[in-house]
Amino acid sequence: MKIFQKTFLYTLTLLIFIALLASWLIYTLMPSYYTRQKQQELTSLADQLVQQLESAKREDIAGLIGSCAVGGQANIFINIGEDRYAYITWGSVQKADGTAASLTVSASFTDMKNGDESINSCADDPVGTQSSETDNAADYMPFIDNITSLSQAIEVQRSFTIDGEPGTLIVSMTLAPVDEAAGVIISLLPVSVLMCMVIAVIFSLLYARTITRPIKAISGETHNMRLLKRDARCHVESRDEFGELAANINYLYENLLSTINSLEAELKNVTAAERARNDFLRAASHELKTPVTAISVIMDNMMLGVGKYKNHDEWLRKCRDLLDGLSDKLRNILDASRLEDISEPDVTQGIEAFCTEILEPYIIIARARNLDVYIDFSASFPVTAPPKLLGKALSNIFSNAVLYTSAGGKFSVYCKGRSLIIENECEPIPEDQLSRLYEPFYRPDISRSRETGGNGLGLYIVKTILRRLGLEYRFEPVTSPEGMRFTITF
Repeated sequence: MKIFQKTFLYTLTLLIFIALLASWLIYTLMPSYYTRQKQQELTSLADQLVQQLESAKREDIAGLIGSCAVGGQANIFINIGEDRYAYITWGSVQKADGTAASLTVSASFTDMKNGDESINSCADDPVGTQSSETDNAADYMPFIDNITSLSQAIEVQRSFTIDGEPGTLIVSMTLAPVDEAAGVIISLLPVSVLMCMVIAVIFSLLYARTITRPIKAISGETHNMRLLKRDARCHVESRDEFGELAANINYLYENLLSTINSLEAELKNVTAAERARNDFLRAASHELKTPVTAISVIMDNMMLGVGKYKNHDEWLRKCRDLLDGLSDKLRNILDASRLEDISEPDVTQGIEAFCTEILEPYIIIARARNLDVYIDFSASFPVTAPPKLLGKALSNIFSNAVLYTSAGGKFSVYCKGRSLIIENECEPIPEDQLSRLYEPFYRPDISRSRETGGNGLGLYIVKTILRRLGLEYRFEPVTSPEGMRFTITF
């Protein structure tokens, strides 16, 4: 069962139960509550009348009884010695001759003293209304004596003293027929229940719709999120728990998309790194194959004694030189392949401190080659980086700049802003070859590489290190004077 149906049925059941419970409580509690309320009213009336009687005279009794009983439904009886006083507001009586009469007296006072009984009243008989002034008070005595003993009557008795004589006050009230009211409630129960059910159905539908609408909206959007739709968002703007739930779901989904994007980028980087590693290994194997093949050919010809290879001393020295070069290449290849695995803590110091020790031997080489050297760290700035890793990249840059500077040219190292700039005067490299300079073992000028002993790994190592450190760099030709410039931005 869906949540809309559950919410509707639960709410409808609860409302109908509340309506039935309210009807049952009214039916069961109304009689006792009505009786208790009337008892409190009667007690209050008796206490008030007693206070007034104790401070009054005998001749004031009639007025006090009348003023207290006017507008109410109380019957008041007072006994003082042999004197009896009565004020009857309503009642049904049986006359002495056996005929029935409904007695209604709104302001009548009966004074029965020394056996002289008289009563002023208005009596409604079954066939009409007539004055009962001619009726004998004795006809109503059975009712006056027994009115407080009726089954539907309640009474309160109080004692008092007036003019030094003790008296007794009895205040009674005949209750309305509560059973008839309960019967009316029972007879109206089907109609009231039907009306309650109609109201409950309407309210339950509205309530269930209001409650389930944001849930349906969130459910629909989470379905789109499950399909990883980029524009899926929960559009619930309420400030209650549904709004908080929608906001949390949106936050989690944005984090999920961000994580997916990061993983995709990382996967691309890993793929690119694997491709670069494979290209490096293929280039390295090709680079190593040449000297190994040359050594193998020389050794075979020496063993066969073919032509000039009979001079073993000369060709053994050449084999030794080839092996030394092969050893250097192997060492450089191993160093390049381990760059990704180097772990070193960062150090914060000025860029001059990073460069000074590394730059010193290249300054000596430059001066030995009669190069013009320009070093300026007056605009030095602090840098946070692993010193050995950054030093290896700087060493390759300084080495290339010194070794490839034209005879009598200028080698410069200086700072500008947050950038370290290395320049050397030489023949500029063509634009179409600049992008390939970072490939392993690529040499734009083979003859120049032989002269300088370059192995084609310098800029590949520089690129790998600077990318790992997250530093921007560029290598570009310059004019006036002609040369090349390498810029690292920190």
